[in-house]
Amino acid sequence: MSRLIALLGFCLLLLAVAGYLHYRSETVEVRIPEQQIRQKLAEKLPLQKTYLYLFELTLENPRVDLLKDSGRIAAGLDIRVRIKGGGEDRILRGTVDASGSLRYSAAEGQFYLAEPEIEKLSVSGLPEKRTAQIRSVIETALGEYYAEHPVYRLNTDDIKQATAKMVLKNVSVDGDDLVVTMGL
Repeated sequence: MSRLIALLGFCLLLLAVAGYLHYRSETVEVRIPEQQIRQKLAEKLPLQKTYLYLFELTLENPRVDLLKDSGRIAAGLDIRVRIKGGGEDRILRGTVDASGSLRYSAAEGQFYLAEPEIEKLSVSGLPEKRTAQIRSVIETALGEYYAEHPVYRLNTDDIKQATAKMVLKNVSVDGDDLVVTMGL
């Protein structure tokens, strides 16, 4: 009986080694259309959250633009900021445009926008004394939002993508597609 178990274990080990040897040089290319990224980001919007007890921030209407030579994703959102307290209670509207790199979580098989940096912030009627605070609040909100909401999830129904929970090798832009190359 112990010989049978040992033989079965040895066979499983051989299969694992054969699988590794087969896929170690294999790369998988996943093309993610800009429109699909936009739809994925819009799934959980509008998002509303209060910061510092003074600012109620709403994020909505995502925009996506793939930056050709950088492999970065530019993402914009419409924002609504309600300033409360301190004699103020008003609603301001505007837009924020940020860019970030792509972070891959192999355990989840998901891609996230990482390290978003605000490129442009436009909020009409924003008091000068509140600009730095609002910018800080929006940076925090963007970091939280993009850390929790993937821009793409590998399709487990596609055999290549299902086996592609590998190491991210390269990210590039080809037309309106984000091209992600993965391998071992």
